[in-house]
Formats: sequence, C-alpha cells, structure tokens
Amino acid sequence: MYILDNIINTCSDPGLANILWIIKNAFNLIQIIGPIIAMVSLVIILIKLFANPENKKLKNALRNWLIALLLLFFIPVIIDATMKLLDDSFSISSCWNNATKSDSSTDSDYINSSNKKPTNGFIDPALDHGSTAADSSSTSNNRSSSSSNTSKRIYVGDSRTVQMKYYIVGDNWSCSGNGTDWSIHGSDVWSCKGSMGLDWMKSTGIPNIESQISSGAALIILMGVNDLHNYQSYINYINGKVSSWVSKGAKVYFVSVMPTSGGYDNLNSSIDTFNSKLKSGLSSNITYIDTNNYMKKNGFTATDGLHYDSATSKKVYNYINSHL
Repeated sequence: MYILDNIINTCSDPGLANILWIIKNAFNLIQIIGPIIAMVSLVIILIKLFANPENKKLKNALRNWLIALLLLFFIPVIIDATMKLLDDSFSISSCWNNATKSDSSTDSDYINSSNKKPTNGFIDPALDHGSTAADSSSTSNNRSSSSSNTSKRIYVGDSRTVQMKYYIVGDNWSCSGNGTDWSIHGSDVWSCKGSMGLDWMKSTGIPNIESQISSGAALIILMGVNDLHNYQSYINYINGKVSSWVSKGAKVYFVSVMPTSGGYDNLNSSIDTFNSKLKSGLSSNITYIDTNNYMKKNGFTATDGLHYDSATSKKVYNYINSHL
C-alpha cells in the first residue's frame, strides 16, 4: 500500500489518486509478469522453429512476441519519462512523480488521534497524542499556549483546510459529517470545501458553524487563495460579522493566505497583496496570523504547487494553534 498512501498524500483529488494507484499497480504487474510470459513463449516458439524452420505461422508468432516484449518493457518507461518532463503544475504528473515509496518517519510530527479521550464533550489537545519524547516539543508545547483558554477550535477554509483536516484527523478527504460540509473531531470543528471562496464562506461555510461559536471558541478563517481579487469583500464581510462572534465570547483569527510554488508561483504577488490588505483592513477584534511569512522563512512543500504535503500541513496546524 506504499504507492496508494503516497499518491493520496500528494494529490488534492482522491479520485485521481485512486485511478493513478490502479494504473501504477497495473504497470508494476505488467513489468514483472509480462516479460516472463513473453520470454517463456519465445523459448517455446524457438524450440518449435528449430524442429520446423519453414513454418511461417511460427515466424509470425516469434515476431509478435518480440514486439510484445519490447512494448511491455518500454511503455511504462516512456510514461514515467513523460511524467518527469511535464511541469508539476499538472495534477496528474505531480501526483505520479511524487508517488514513490514513503518513509513512515515523515508523519512523526503529529501523533495519530486514535487514542483520544473525551472531556466535557470535547478532547483536550494535550491528551490527544500519546506523544513520544521526540514529538512533544513540536506538538504538545504548541498546543499548550491555546488549550488553557480555548475550549474548541473552528476552522473555516478551502481545499488546503480539507487536506490539513485529513492529515490531522485521518478519516476522509472532506470536512463532511452527515452529508454536510462540516464535522466535529474532538476539540476541532471543521467547515471546509475544495475550490471555494467568499461566496461559499458567506452562504455555507460560516452558517454551518454559527451554532458552534460560543464562549471559549476560536474561530479560525483560512480563506482567499481561490479569489485573491476579493480582498475588500472579505474585509467588509468579516468586519461586519466579528462583533456578533465576539459578543458570544469567541476569539476570531484570520490566517494569511500561504505561499505557492511551481506552476502556481505566479500567484505569490497577488497573495502578498491580499494578505497586506487583510492585515491592515481587518478589525482590531481580529487577530492576524502570518503563516505566509512563517512558511517562506521556514520552508514548505507544495506537491502540486498549491496544496501541501503532510509535514507542511501539520506544521501549519501547529503554528496556528500556538498563536491562539
């Protein structure tokens, strides 16, 4: 399952990940079994030709099996070479090129949430990990600064948030629960959907979780990469809503749009403009968390140029929580 795990970790589209997994497994079988069958058939035909060298059918069969042997060897090689030549801005080539055997140690910066213990309906993040000594400095310490004052964290975002939720919770490639775009996992409430922007946030993303906004809640907004031109509308909407959120006892955070790379690096100038406008235009009741500059300084991996791998997503999650 190494191939499936790593394709899923590097593709933003689970359907595409499954298709590529099937294709790669098929190629692996073809490369192993195909040449063996072809070689055995060639040996049999050669033996028969020695006994009957004038048999035209055997000669045609020999030619066909030689062609088949070459195709079985070269087609997977040609496809691999083609994928490597393509820019990583293509989702298929990016996922394909990154689908190599993964090292299980790369996920050690966040501990599996299977050992969660409920407290008052939610889970204390400090009890959520069963951390090893190596993990405790990068995870538990980050959460300690927020867990004492924050009863729950509400994340509202797009596909990057969908992926972050997957790497943290590990259950599925969506934020859905009971057919909706949101769900609750321990102390974390997730309202997110791929390819969404301000219109979805206003009509669905925020309304989904209005009932969750209460005393001790941290409302964390991670939106903007899909409609960077809409910065003034984001400012107007969030500033118009923040008083009602704060009156319920919640704290509100806006997480800066984070950087891109590869085929999407042309967005970085617009991302910087968007972040600058939001930082200066948002109400003083809103805390701005500058993940953009943090990631530029500390490095990140965007598998398709836009969406982050497991390690980067977990780093972002920890960084956000350390600023609550």
